[in-house]
Amino acid sequence: MVVRHEKTVPQRIGTVLERNKTSEVPGSIIGKVPGNQSDTVVQENFPERQPTSYRGGKFSTSNIPAIRSGQDTQDDYVSHLSPGQVKLMVTVESNNPRHGARNSALLALIYDGALRVSEALGVRPCDIESTPDGYLVAVMGKGKRPGKAAITAATAEKLKSYAYDVGIVRDERLFPITRSQVFRICEDAYKRAGIRQPSKLNDRVGAVHVLRHSGALARLAASGNPKSVQSQLRHKSASMTLRYLKTLTAKEGLAIQQGVSPW
Repeated sequence: MVVRHEKTVPQRIGTVLERNKTSEVPGSIIGKVPGNQSDTVVQENFPERQPTSYRGGKFSTSNIPAIRSGQDTQDDYVSHLSPGQVKLMVTVESNNPRHGARNSALLALIYDGALRVSEALGVRPCDIESTPDGYLVAVMGKGKRPGKAAITAATAEKLKSYAYDVGIVRDERLFPITRSQVFRICEDAYKRAGIRQPSKLNDRVGAVHVLRHSGALARLAASGNPKSVQSQLRHKSASMTLRYLKTLTAKEGLAIQQGVSPW
């Protein structure tokens, strides 16, 4: 007698909802159940990491989506924050009575340049270069490989202004702090903005590195050019950058094409 063992899907915390009834809400992640072939998704609820000021109504994130992850396969989808979420984090952190200007400038640099934290911590005023096409920042990437990344004029001016105000000279690091301090800065920004802090356990990306993901996706959505984003991220392989392309929704893809003329 042959006994068949059917593969079962582990029960996950959350409520199974029909796809056409789901919506993104703060404090949740929506995605397919691994191994589930049905047309259902799971909405997992996580504790809201909100400060008292947010609960009192000081900050409002009701129209800002939660961290977006799990909407594609686990291997292809890149977890990220929306531009609105990052902008809110930079804004509220600028009001931090302790090192607000430094913290907001650092968050803006990591996101805008889609930099690794080690790259951002090594940037000096002399590394910011103005060109006819915009601003570039020189960084020291993985394996001590030098590279350059584009940043907006707004971020470049924010960095220059911060350096001038605190008296940082051209060849000194803008942010002479440790990686642990950067994590604490991000942790504070999430709390002040009322945004759930991502984690490697739940979102497969850390609280700081998600800013690099988010900046890369924002640039890809705006440009529609994976090759240019590969150069921005300094990826050796195009396959790594294609993960970002697969993360764009059909709506975002069409929005890019609406600005393209084949004639």
